[in-house]
This record gives sequence, structure tokens and C-alpha cells, in this order.
Amino acid sequence: MKSISFISIITAVGFLSNTISAQHDESPFNWPDSQNAISPFAKSGKMEQIGRTGVAAMHAVLLNEKSILVIDKAEWNEAQFDSGQSAFSVQYDLDTNTYRPLPLETNTFCSAGGFLSNGSFISTGGGEKRGRNWKAEPGWQSIRHFTPCTDSSCYWEEYKTGKMTENRWYPTVEQLPEGDLFIIGGSTKGAAVNRPEINVPSYEFWPPRAEGEVHLKFLNDTMPYNLYPFVFTLPDGNLFIFANRDSIIYDYKNQKVVKKLPKIPGNPRSYPLTGGAVMLPLDPKNNYNVEILICGGSERMKNNAAADNTCGRINLGDKKPQWKMETFVHKRLMPDGLIMADGNILWINGCQRGWAGYNGRNHDPTFDPLIYTPTASAGHRWTRNLANTDIARMYHSVALTLPDGRIWIAGSNNVDPPDINAEYPTEFRVEYFSPPYLFKTATRPLVSHVPRVVTYGETFEVLINLEGLVTDAAEAASKIRVGLLRPGFSTHSMHMSQRYVFLEHEVSEDWQSLKIVAPPHAAIFPPGSGNLYVLYDGVPSVGVEIFVEEQISDLKIKLSK
Repeated sequence: MKSISFISIITAVGFLSNTISAQHDESPFNWPDSQNAISPFAKSGKMEQIGRTGVAAMHAVLLNEKSILVIDKAEWNEAQFDSGQSAFSVQYDLDTNTYRPLPLETNTFCSAGGFLSNGSFISTGGGEKRGRNWKAEPGWQSIRHFTPCTDSSCYWEEYKTGKMTENRWYPTVEQLPEGDLFIIGGSTKGAAVNRPEINVPSYEFWPPRAEGEVHLKFLNDTMPYNLYPFVFTLPDGNLFIFANRDSIIYDYKNQKVVKKLPKIPGNPRSYPLTGGAVMLPLDPKNNYNVEILICGGSERMKNNAAADNTCGRINLGDKKPQWKMETFVHKRLMPDGLIMADGNILWINGCQRGWAGYNGRNHDPTFDPLIYTPTASAGHRWTRNLANTDIARMYHSVALTLPDGRIWIAGSNNVDPPDINAEYPTEFRVEYFSPPYLFKTATRPLVSHVPRVVTYGETFEVLINLEGLVTDAAEAASKIRVGLLRPGFSTHSMHMSQRYVFLEHEVSEDWQSLKIVAPPHAAIFPPGSGNLYVLYDGVPSVGVEIFVEEQISDLKIKLSK
């Protein structure tokens, strides 16, 4: 598009004063232009209870801008089919806060998941055969496909058994630069903690690769605390893998350990002494340097064990990376660490006592969210006194960052069988946390004309509207950032394949458009979708789903809104 010569930001704002879009009018986070007061939620954010999931939300993944796929195991749920059989998966509509039950034939108990480059979601593994009102065949080796849709036309397609080389209960899935999935670890059957006779010390791929199942000694060395290991794809194409207190950088192409990292101080951080892990946002300003943050856990497998109140942060770009420890503010077991729309980290859910598991193993829920600012100096990274909840979110809770910048929170089911009258009941209520950034200003950036698919390194243009946000023209350009967020697959304090990448960009002279450069290669952002945010001084636009692919033809799902 042609640029209009830039005279001043005042001129640009004046030019746009009568072009307030429908997005602006409809957003619950924007006030009338005449409103100059500071929102009471500008410091605390806001917590609201809206909607019900119908099934206990053991697993959840954002399918698109409109819906979330929720998965439980085969058990009683309030969502039922006409036959009277309980559903254990639903498609949750974010516009109406209603759900659509989805039939499943294999037990998805403690499974994993991720997206292929073609846009399909894949669920891997699961648990034992179940009967009666929640009939399900064994899911140990199952592979399930779900092609996202924005209507009611999508359903599960299941490959019931024999598609993976091993039974995998509590495996981890990570999306790879090649567009397929890395499936690692797990056990051959359910257990309170892993044991040598049921340990699966290997990884494989979906779709299957020629090498088949590959042994990984690391999963023997980290026994017994190695279920749901933390895995992150690194910008150099290798993997960061963490279990228990140990971590390695691993070259899966050549099947070798590149580097063994120091043990994290303190307690183990893996199931059932469950902590949470986040790869901090990648930024071209520091050449996509990687830092990993791991927080929380528990001291031992006892019902009264104290939760861990520390975090460890390691800079993989250092010559000799070392864990630097800092406070987690509160003791917290089974925390969820989510990257928000602005690139800061929200920690929610969990409890202060016990260990992960059913029936009396976890107690004293933590009701208070925390925000961690990675770019702040040590000792000044935590934001406290945020809007809290009175709903216990402990074992089997989930959370996802939404395109509109809110956080969707669901689940908690630490009783088996489910019990809505227990001390900590099976929970079907949904909550939305609106972070302080949604109340910081009277308006937020508006974005339009975002392409649905781009290729790596491609420069593309979007339209923007910064009306009501710019107060100092000299500083305006420095306050604009562009972020790309993949929320990942949420289960058991895991957020598999979650990542956030800041993108290079250039603002036009008339302040009406941005030229944005897609991630340079697939190891920075593996193929698939993410939510594109334009931020001004930390205030995000509504995110727009965009796919990044090697070739546009790689994407196979229907893209109609």
C-alpha cells in the first residue's frame, strides 16, 4: 500500500478519529473515548466465572479463535449423550460458553497432544479399558486425529491401538521443525510414580519415522520422577529435555546428547512432585537466546509434604549454563505457567501441600495468581495482589491464553470416581482471568488484514489503529512490539509446545500499517498456528490466528471463519 508522509503522530491520530471499528465497539475491554478514569482492575486484573465444561478438564487445547478442545478420561461427567453414556471430550465454544459433546472410543487418561504442520491436532496415548456408563477401549497406544473446525462438523478419528511402538501413559509431545511430533517417555500402565518394570525410556515420532522407537538413557537415569518430562524445541534445532532435577540438550536427528546441564537445586520438579516449566519468549533483539524457567513442586510423596517455593532459571546461551534460583513467592505444587499476550508469564492453579494424584494427596489450594516479568531485574520480577479465585484448581486443572488476551481456566478433579460434593469437588466451572493489561488504557491496538498463512522469513503487511494510545510521538515507535504466541496443549501443569516469539517489524510513516517479518526458520517457531498480537506499551491487540508454514500448500485444514 502507498504511504502518506508522516507529519506528526497528532495528525495521524486526528485522521483516524472517526474510524473506530466494530472491533473497538464490541470489545469488553475498551471504554468510550471520553472515559479518562483509571479502571479499578488496572492493577489487579479481573476474575470471572462464566460457563461450564461439561467434562472434567484434564486436558485442553485451543483449536482456533472460536473454540477449545477439552478432554477428560473415560469416567462419569455431567455432559452425556442421548444414550445416557457420559462424554469425556467436548468442543467448547468461546463465544457462547457452551459445549458440544464429542464421541470417543479409546480412553484418553493422562494422554498428550500437539499439532501437525497440516493443522490437524493429534492426541497420543492414554489409559486402561473402562466399562459401564463410560465405555472405552484401552488407549495406551492410541493415536487420535481431530481436524479443527468453526462449526459442528469436526469429530475425532481414532487409530485405536498398535500405532505407537509402546504403551505410553504420561508421555510428552513436542512439535518439531519438520512439522511432525516428538513423543517421549511415559509408562506402560498407570502408577503413582514410575517404576523400572513399567518405564518407557524411549521416544518416537508421529507420523512414524524410519528409525522407529529410539532408546533414551536419560529416562533411565532420571527414575522415578520422569513422567511428563519437560521438552522444548530450541532455535538451533535441538531439544531441551528435563526430568526429575536433570536436563540435557539433545540432538534427535543424530540421536546424541549435545550437552548435559547441571542439576536444578532443591526438590525434583517432575510428576508426581509436579512443578511447571516455561521457555521464556524468544526475541530477535538478543538473537533468540533461550532461557528456561522452572517453578514449584513438592518435597516428597506424602500427603502433608510442603510444596516448593522456588524457581530456577537457566540461560542456555551462557558458556557454562547454571541455574539461578529465585523465589516463587508462594509454595506451589502443580502450578500452570502460561505465556500471556504481552510475553509475561502468569502462574495460576495448584496447591500448597501434598503431591500429584487422586484421593487426599493434595491440599490447601493456592487461589492467588502471580505474574512474572522475565525482562525485569532479579528481585523485581513478580506482580502480586492480583484478582483471585475461590475455586480450588489442583490435580487435573488446565489453563490457556486466549486470542482476546484473557486466560481460560478450567478443571480440577483430584477424586476418583468423580464427586461434585467432595471437599475439593470435581470441577466443571470455567473462569476467565483478564490481566491488568486489558484495563491499562481506554483503548487497545486494533489490527486487521492479517494473512491466514505466511511462510518463514516472509514480510507481510497488516493494518493498525493506535487511536487513544500514543501520547508521545518521539517514543511511539519504540513502544510497538509484535508477538506470536502458541498456547500449547495443557495438562498436568504441562503446556506442551507452548512458545512465544517476538517478530521484527517496521511501522509505516502514516502509522496505519506494519510490515512484519515471519519467524526466520522452523526451529524458531515450528510449523502451524499462533496468535499474532500487536502491542503498544504492553497493551495487546486482540490476537489473530495466523499459520506459519514452509510452503502455503502444507496447510490442509479449512480456513473459513
